[in-house]
Amino acid sequence: MRQMRLFIAVNFPFEIKKGIGSFIQDLRKVRSDMKWVEPENLHLTVQFIGNVSENEVPAVTAALNRAAARIAPFTLRLGGIGVFPSREKPRVFWAGAGGDTAALLELSRQVQRELGVLGFAAAKNKFSPHLTLARLRSPAGFAEVMDRAEKAAENRVFGSAKISTVDLMLSELGPRGPKYFTLARAPLTRVSTTPSP
Repeated sequence: MRQMRLFIAVNFPFEIKKGIGSFIQDLRKVRSDMKWVEPENLHLTVQFIGNVSENEVPAVTAALNRAAARIAPFTLRLGGIGVFPSREKPRVFWAGAGGDTAALLELSRQVQRELGVLGFAAAKNKFSPHLTLARLRSPAGFAEVMDRAEKAAENRVFGSAKISTVDLMLSELGPRGPKYFTLARAPLTRVSTTPSP
C-alpha cells in the first residue's frame, strides 16, 4: 500500500504569498547557506502527520472535518520575523502570525484530539504559529540576512486573511525540493458566538 507524507495546514491567498515572495527575493541577494521556501509552498502548518497508508486517508479526512466543524472562521495577520530555536543556533527562519491566534490554537488542539483518536501521536513541540521562510544548512551569512530582514520587516504586515478552511496536504519530496498538493479542504463551520459590534 502506498505511503503518503501528510500534514495539515492553513493556506493563504496568492496576494499574500506574492508579497512574502518579494520579501524573500530581496533577502536572497545576501549570500548565505539558507534554503528558501518557494512562495507557492508557503503555508502555516497546524499538524505534521508523517507517513500514512493510502487507505487511511479517508479516516484522516473525516477527522479533520470533525475538528474543523468545532471552529468558527477567524482572521490571521502575518508580520514580523524570527528564528527557531535561537539566534545563536538558527535552524528555521520564519514570519510570524498574529490576529485571532486563540482560534488557531484551538484548531490545533481539536486536530490533535481527532488524530489522537485514530492513533496518531501528538506533536512533540508546543504549537507556535509561523510560516517557515527558510531553513539553514549552516549559519554562514545568517547575521547579514537577519540584519536586512529586520530593516525590511520593521512595522511591516505581509497581509491579513479570513481563514475559513483548513487543508489536508500531501508532500512529495523531489530533487528540486518538496511539492505540496491539497488532498482535502475542511470548512470551519462553527457559528461564532461573538456578538456583532
